[in-house]
Amino acid sequence: MFFDDWNSVLRVLVLGVGAYVSLVLLLRLSGKRTLAKRMHSTLW
Repeated sequence: MFFDDWNSVLRVLVLGVGAYVSLVLLLRLSGKRTLAKRMHSTLW
């Protein structure tokens, strides 16, 4: 199997969802223009 027990699977799912929600909230708070400027400056 890919995992030892259901506790590890549940932990990974909870951490993954938490990280995704945190990322979305961070991007919403920083704003689209800020993100676009940062991405543009880091790409070049």
